Amino acid sequence: MKTIVKAMSNPTLKGENPARTSVWRPVLELLENATRIVLSTHENADGDGLGCEVAMYSVLTTLGKEVSIINPTNIPQNYQFLPYLSDAHIFQETSLEHRRLLEQADLFMLLDTNHISRTRGIKPIVLERQKHGQKVVCIDHHLHPEEFADVMVCFSEAAATGELIYELVKTMEKRYDRHLIDKNAAVGLYTAIMTDTASFKLPRTTPHVHRIAAELLETGISPIEIYEKIYNTLNENVLKLISYGVANIKLMAQNTLAYMPITQTILSETGTRISDTERLIDYMVSIPTTRISLLLIELPDGRTKVSLRSRGNLAVNELAMQYGGGGHKNAAGCIVPLPLPQAIEKLTADTIELLTTSNNSVQNQDQNLFP
Repeated sequence: MKTIVKAMSNPTLKGENPARTSVWRPVLELLENATRIVLSTHENADGDGLGCEVAMYSVLTTLGKEVSIINPTNIPQNYQFLPYLSDAHIFQETSLEHRRLLEQADLFMLLDTNHISRTRGIKPIVLERQKHGQKVVCIDHHLHPEEFADVMVCFSEAAATGELIYELVKTMEKRYDRHLIDKNAAVGLYTAIMTDTASFKLPRTTPHVHRIAAELLETGISPIEIYEKIYNTLNENVLKLISYGVANIKLMAQNTLAYMPITQTILSETGTRISDTERLIDYMVSIPTTRISLLLIELPDGRTKVSLRSRGNLAVNELAMQYGGGGHKNAAGCIVPLPLPQAIEKLTADTIELLTTSNNSVQNQDQNLFP
């Protein structure tokens, strides 16, 4: 029987969250009964998913578990400093080792996504092994979960999946009466929470989140060093990409919609990768008039990767869901099965319709930010 725990409310968070204490029991039972555990996260992993993997790897190996990290796509360079990730596996369908690790695991633990399709080629192996007794647990903080896990804990009001993993580990500390958050786990959890709150400035940055961060810092980790390694990684090539991107921001709908197109040609000419585009959307979000920002990146296979951000009650996750994506109300993403020019036309039209619904006075007028 599957256990799915999800909450859309936003309780007052002070210290431990009593509303979430009991939900960890089924997760603890699965962890206790497992000897071999595989950790994974979504494709194009970010700091939240990777940080949670690091924290759980540290905790579970401390408890004597045999743990492997298998991710569907490469780890971005600015997160490769995180402990244990040098030994992480990037799934290859032709790898007998990867298949063996997945098939022989007692437990598959998916972090920071509630859609198993976002594990790409890992998905069919896990779902097949689940039929034969392998357990699957999912911990996440996004909306609209798929029902695939034996135990799923999904609280959309959490600032990051890292916040939930922290609470899980604190529950484990009580159960085993031992300290489990060492420096390695703390680096992972701090990275998870810091990146998914945009350095503690998004609305879900509660007093509870700051208390967690304070406890993690007490382990002796350096917030300055973590921030530097994640964000201060600009080189000449990335600067060229930023220069191009900012110069090609387009404004529409009386400057309430901003979008930035990035082609494969530009990535090639600047010597950059898709992972280097992660912060480009921030330049559009910082424009005071924008209510929705779109970053559209041409993929090698001809599809378009889209990141969406919004202000207020504009639910861009609903737009992303139309293309099989998802996320939070104000921050979401998707892969559009269209070439970049058509994707721009379709997404901007959809976005303007959303803006128009909330404000009938917006007009469709396209202009360059720097004419």
